[in-house]
Amino acid sequence: MDDVVIRASRPEDMAAVADLRWRWSVDEGGAQPAVSVEAYREAMTAFAAAHTDTHRCVVAERAGVVLGMAWLGLVARPPTPDRPGSRQTADVQTVYVHPDLRGSGVAGRLVTALLDVADELGVERTSVHSSVDGERLYRRLGFGDARLLLQRPPED
Repeated sequence: MDDVVIRASRPEDMAAVADLRWRWSVDEGGAQPAVSVEAYREAMTAFAAAHTDTHRCVVAERAGVVLGMAWLGLVARPPTPDRPGSRQTADVQTVYVHPDLRGSGVAGRLVTALLDVADELGVERTSVHSSVDGERLYRRLGFGDARLLLQRPPED
């Protein structure tokens, strides 16, 4: 879609970003919200403001309306003897596109924009915890299996 612009988010976008996440989680996913939508907008805005060093958000905008989002979480890594300077890894997070734009390549453009940010920052590797629906997209963009990436769920 040529009329969709992918760009870095701005503070004033966070209410719309929160609304997208609400739609995804509550309206489409059936989650039971712990707060009102207004309180959630405030929480998303506060999160973005407090995490400018560790998170980047890009949005998809059409005709001035934010209809897609994707986040990149950055993790500082300790120095190694061969890389004594700054080291970082990244994680693609919270990629969502409004149903009106699905199937048009917008999700791929959002993730590509995040990968460009990761490359500009010199990130060593970027990972993603994909949904089944998103796996083809991520593989097409160069993500592959990491044999030794292990996860531990929290204890109850």
